[in-house]
Amino acid sequence: MMRLVTVLSLALYYLSTPGVQRVSARSVSLLFENDGDWENLDNRTSALLFYDPETLDDAFQVCQGFDETLFNNENLSDIWNKLSYLKYQGVFNEHTKFWVASESNDGGSVLAPFTSMSSTSNVNADDSQKLPFICSNSAPLTSQVNTDFPSLPKTNVTSNEIVFTGVRDHLTFRFMGVPYASPPTASLRFRYPEPWKGTYVNATGFQSACLQFGSFANNDAGLNPWGVSENCLFLNIYTSYLPSSPSKAAPLRPVLFWIHGGGNLNGMGSDETFDGGPLVSRGDVVLVTINYRLNIFGFLGLNTSDSAIPGNFAMADKIAALHWVQEHIADFGGDPEKVTIFGQSAGGWSIVDLLKSPKASGLFHAAISQSGGSGTFTTAEAVYEMVEPYLTPLCDLKQQTGTELLQCLQALPAEVLLNITNFAGSWSTVLDGVYALDSAVNQMALGPDAVNSVPFMLGFMPEEGQSLLGSTISPNATDFEQSLLNTLGSTLAQDVLQSGLWTINEDFDVYNATIIAYTDWFLTCPAENMIAAASKSTAFPAMYIYSMQHAYGLSFYDPFDLCTFPVGDPQPYYRCHSGDLYEVFGTYHIFSQPLRIPADISYTDLVQDIWTAFARTGDPNPDLADLAARGPAYQSTLRLLQDTKWVWPKYDEVSMQIASLEYPELMTIRGLPDDLNGRCAVITAGS
Repeated sequence: MMRLVTVLSLALYYLSTPGVQRVSARSVSLLFENDGDWENLDNRTSALLFYDPETLDDAFQVCQGFDETLFNNENLSDIWNKLSYLKYQGVFNEHTKFWVASESNDGGSVLAPFTSMSSTSNVNADDSQKLPFICSNSAPLTSQVNTDFPSLPKTNVTSNEIVFTGVRDHLTFRFMGVPYASPPTASLRFRYPEPWKGTYVNATGFQSACLQFGSFANNDAGLNPWGVSENCLFLNIYTSYLPSSPSKAAPLRPVLFWIHGGGNLNGMGSDETFDGGPLVSRGDVVLVTINYRLNIFGFLGLNTSDSAIPGNFAMADKIAALHWVQEHIADFGGDPEKVTIFGQSAGGWSIVDLLKSPKASGLFHAAISQSGGSGTFTTAEAVYEMVEPYLTPLCDLKQQTGTELLQCLQALPAEVLLNITNFAGSWSTVLDGVYALDSAVNQMALGPDAVNSVPFMLGFMPEEGQSLLGSTISPNATDFEQSLLNTLGSTLAQDVLQSGLWTINEDFDVYNATIIAYTDWFLTCPAENMIAAASKSTAFPAMYIYSMQHAYGLSFYDPFDLCTFPVGDPQPYYRCHSGDLYEVFGTYHIFSQPLRIPADISYTDLVQDIWTAFARTGDPNPDLADLAARGPAYQSTLRLLQDTKWVWPKYDEVSMQIASLEYPELMTIRGLPDDLNGRCAVITAGS
């Protein structure tokens, strides 16, 4: 059969690249040019690129199988830079042609002239001619928390004889609610995770978060329509590339493995703040987000004679998820040899834990801790003292053996155990000699052989304590001593007052001074002690330290509405704890956040370009040639770096250079926050 069709030829300026890299049948990329303008994401064209050559009839059938049509050439300029970048990577060359369609032909197969960047021609093609082809992507943008994900177009991936059914939206392929371990219930409660066994996963929607209290325990705040359960060990995968055979496909993408925060008490990987669409579509990466056991379920560790309840179940969950990534992620387009772990707040604590843990050796290749301090730790003896008053009436801690105690705890209703979280103190990693050996400062001081030595990036928000303190103190507070007593305790409060380093004046009032002192105590100074130890011992091949000067407070985590500024009015505001999350993930649109000033877009682009550059190479400095090859959507970052000639240096104990991140005031400064001025010395001595 003869048919009049349209052929698109990549007649671009020649770039020195390898020859055509063949890709296997049905390998597909979702093409979307993300310039960071979150208010117009749904107005931009999205497409599906199929790499393996097919006849025209087969191309039509494949598109129809995805509930799509052959892509209209009139919209090719919208995705041209994505095709050009694939050529830059060596996937295609200047001779590559694609099947596309034109509205000018009733059959939808004839191309009209394209642009000066390419050439198009109408040819008679029979069934023997095979070309790569492009389909439309009409799937909607994920733009709200309570999205009906199972109604989205489906897609399947097979990995190690397991079939995963996921969905496709406007920006990515999504596989949600993937079990990475067996449910930690009944006889598996307070046990290390065991492998999940099955042959099919319906990954078309999020699954339950782990048991907890707070904002995610129900859907009162509109944040968690999926509920909570003890059966919660799920992960979520966002990718723009699905190879049918990793050994023959286009280049695998770097993997970013996200660990949520929440004080080890609450949070979930399906928090739509961490939706992967914007970050994946801009950064050309694969994102994995996870749940892990929280509070008593993840952190109960008791020093019994038979080690029946050793603790660190939450850390074991994270490590089990990393093992899952090593086993399966290549089938979702991710490179298991380029896994970057990153997390914020308690997720940052987790990053520190994994850097120290011998159990995590070889499972990741770079790490980012956002506002994670130096992690937290405790002992089994301290945990026992904390929980004994609450557990003894339920299961006799003093009379039972460890095994008997475990069986008793496993038989209790989950809600009974969860209620203990309301009365007990904080939950931390237990120094057990297996998963956790020592404090971060002590262990990193021993050098690279004592840690998982990979490139390490970490940093701060200037006023973390504002959102962390919530309503503990009022912005109108006038009594500095009382404010410190309420937040730091009597001993450290007196040390801070007597030092004279937090002097109250017109520009530094009681509220501001208390926020900074609390920030220093809770996060900044512990992190700086860890940085100093790691730098002196060269524990890591490279450390990069930052301070974010631009922030956008989360809509549901902004005490007194001070963590942002009005639209069009960039007056002074607090750069709060969690004020970096919208920038890293670009999920403003899901929470209906307005564009305040144009720099919000440029700064978000810059942060995402830095984070994904680090995931790609272990160096946060974006490659300028790579940015140029990606096209106009990356020009704001490219121009800034070219104009300023800014380079983020590795941190060392002599130069002490850190990045001050803002747009366009991108700088490198000397000294860690509140280190050179002596405040951290006061905090450390009094803690």
